[in-house]
Amino acid sequence: MGEMQHIGYGSVRWGEVFEGIESDEFKELALLAGGVSGTPIALVTLIDENRQWFTSVTGAHLTAGPWEQTFCAHAVQQRTVFVVPDALQDPRFATNPLVQADPYIRFYAGAPLLAGDTAVGTLCVMDVAPRELRTEAAASLRALARQVVMQLELRRKTRELLRFNDAFASEALERRRTEARLRDSEQALRTSQEALQRIDAERRELVANISHDLRTPLTSLQGYLDTVLIKADTLDAARQRKYLEQASTQSRRLARLVDDLFELAQLDDRQMQLKAEPFELRELISDVVQSFAMAAEAKGIVLGMQCFDRSAVVVGEVRLIERVLANLLDNAIRLTPESGAVSVACETAGDRVVVRVTDTGPGIAVKDQERIFERFYRGGPSAQSASNTAGLGLSSARRIVAMHGGELTASRGPAGRTEFAFSLPRRTAGGVVTEK
Repeated sequence: MGEMQHIGYGSVRWGEVFEGIESDEFKELALLAGGVSGTPIALVTLIDENRQWFTSVTGAHLTAGPWEQTFCAHAVQQRTVFVVPDALQDPRFATNPLVQADPYIRFYAGAPLLAGDTAVGTLCVMDVAPRELRTEAAASLRALARQVVMQLELRRKTRELLRFNDAFASEALERRRTEARLRDSEQALRTSQEALQRIDAERRELVANISHDLRTPLTSLQGYLDTVLIKADTLDAARQRKYLEQASTQSRRLARLVDDLFELAQLDDRQMQLKAEPFELRELISDVVQSFAMAAEAKGIVLGMQCFDRSAVVVGEVRLIERVLANLLDNAIRLTPESGAVSVACETAGDRVVVRVTDTGPGIAVKDQERIFERFYRGGPSAQSASNTAGLGLSSARRIVAMHGGELTASRGPAGRTEFAFSLPRRTAGGVVTEK
């Protein structure tokens, strides 16, 4: 198919994601695309390294022809909406079968479905009469294309989670077979049985929590889209855009939850290798603090940094340590009341560098100082109302710190302040890495 690109995600390839997709899976988004652009024909085109096909076609009967002759072959090379005002006047498409024969396409507009840097298809609209595409319609088409990609990403990452679960189930089965060979030890068998029961209970709880946390943004997303579809003739453009923006917000929340679940599954993978390297901790902290500056300013929170030791070169995987800092700052800013304060400090302590994140939030009860690191735990009612998260961030953060030979702890500091602290191995001035 010419220069079409394809990437896999883990062990799931895009072709596997597309398999089994029903023809009307994205029908509502296609109808919405046709409505916002005022065109009678809309559809989703999906591509992998070997195939391309149409799905969710509305307004016409179309079949996929040779890739090189399609409008979409040009659209996927773009990063914005690709528009053909009059196909008969465009030498690239004047002889196209869809132009010369039924349905006699004259106008085409296609927004590429971009998964990262890879185009996996298009969301496109067509008309039998030449026309132009309004700027606001192009923006809406791009927004709807992102919704299609969100659903594809969710489908792909869900399959990854299922594969992790299958591997986990296989491991549990092997454990039971081992137990059968240890029947001579009644105590060992009883202990193993209790462990399996605990794992099974945790799995049921995990599935129940995942189902609940996925359902909330999905319900909101469906509600906003249904409102736009049902009231499309009575809603003005501003109101439609507001609902689409709300739907986009819920989609991002859904994607963030799936990302958190996938990251937690990766951290549980026993074969995951830490890619440790030396880096300046102060520089990383500064970058993360700057990334939260706007969120803090919006609540009138003073966001400070106290890390003056430029020799604080630590050893670890930068991406993972950045995730720990981001989780801690995100929690601190969300739970700190307006006009409060949040600060990040670091100090050298022997062969380790200690990082402390403090805030003037409501504090953490002693009974919750360990439970907050459990999966899906959100604290008491006040913390739940302010959180609006799945309760996975601190669990992931503690696992990451443990991988670096440290421990993430929470405590109640002076004047009721909440303090999170962890340490990282420090690289000595002579270049020798010292780790506990």
